Amino acid sequence: MRLSAAPTTVSISKARRFAALCLLTACLTVPAMTSCGSPGSATGAEDGAETPIYVLNFHGAEEGRSDQRPGDLTLSEFSTLNQVVWQSWGPTRAAGAGKLTGTWCLPACMDRPYEATVTLSNVSPVRGKGYFTKYEITAQVPEDQRDRADLTGTLPTP
Repeated sequence: MRLSAAPTTVSISKARRFAALCLLTACLTVPAMTSCGSPGSATGAEDGAETPIYVLNFHGAEEGRSDQRPGDLTLSEFSTLNQVVWQSWGPTRAAGAGKLTGTWCLPACMDRPYEATVTLSNVSPVRGKGYFTKYEITAQVPEDQRDRADLTGTLPTP
């Protein structure tokens, strides 16, 4: 009797689909245990506690540090927010106000930084902690600097 390869191929294909379905189900039902939660997710440990939310901050830390509600925040290689007062922090967004400076506005903004608000969003899980990965700044930046201003972007994670 001769065996055909087609049924074996179908069986492997069904097995792969079943494994993918099991993995997807696990990621949707137990994100805290699998670290497969969607961005913005701040689900906690098995006891229902919220995952701590951080921002990776390079202000005064060349290697970066995990920070919560920092008073000074380096948003990118071009923009820094100082004297930040946070109105909210997590679990999916953070909002604050401070003084915006950047390489795009030097030298004028060093003496007169722009009043700005910042929103951090898009939380991604990293080693049991959540990290904000997006920022958006609202500020009264002069029209001639707007195209160079770094007002939205992606934040790094550890």
